[in-house]
Amino acid sequence: MSTIICNYAVLRFQPYPETGEFANLGIVMLCNNGQFLQRSETRQRQRVTHFFDKLPSEVFTKARREFLEELKRMVALGNEHAHDPAMQRRIFQHLVTPRETMFRFSQPGTIATDDPHKALDELFMRYVHHDFSQRQNQEAQLTSRVGQWLRDFKDRQYSESTLGDDLLQVRFPLVWQKAGVPHQAIKPISFALEDTSKIIEKGDRWLMRMKRLKDSGHAPLDTVFVSHEPPESQGAQRRAYREVTQELSESGLLRIVPDTLGRRGVTQAIAELPS
Repeated sequence: MSTIICNYAVLRFQPYPETGEFANLGIVMLCNNGQFLQRSETRQRQRVTHFFDKLPSEVFTKARREFLEELKRMVALGNEHAHDPAMQRRIFQHLVTPRETMFRFSQPGTIATDDPHKALDELFMRYVHHDFSQRQNQEAQLTSRVGQWLRDFKDRQYSESTLGDDLLQVRFPLVWQKAGVPHQAIKPISFALEDTSKIIEKGDRWLMRMKRLKDSGHAPLDTVFVSHEPPESQGAQRRAYREVTQELSESGLLRIVPDTLGRRGVTQAIAELPS
């Protein structure tokens, strides 16, 4: 069976370009045997809207529907020119050209295969389902774990709450309030990301949020970030993590508590409210 060479690009949803965060939603692929393929995530809206929790779900749903209709139209056009490689390349290049829109494609990659449809499915599972679920689950699991630990406090009740004013709202999964006043907010946060720039951007985004929350007069009396760091094998990522957490700590807006301290160490640090 002959080897088929395919170029592919990953469809990304990136509503806030300044943060660098995105969710992978699909794959488009052009092969040298004339096959022009695409596969996109059309369900599981909540996993994206939960990740970009400030974006109205109807904005994402409408934008995705319109973009995928156009994507399918372009792929169908490409398949109509299966015997015109130059035209297919122009269509593919038009699709993946960088644009400042919510939906954009990664830099193209190349794969050799004897079954383009199978390769498409493998790429889809790798980039769309595995990558997103891994990033999503890290913080979800950490939040669940910290929430369990906080049950050690018999005199405090933590619940999800949104703090801020009409201009800025910041959601915290664990907030302790007394008489309507937020005394302590806890944010379990994972910096175990592959891209060092995303680690820095994530830290910068939270630093700006906390500054604005403080300036608005709606910051809790104490904020604790329970942080999960990159593995030891990722030297550059760990350097980025140390830089980010140092800046956050030195801002005076929050305290950093590494999750490596375990249940006892984390709860002790949380219990020690600043004077």
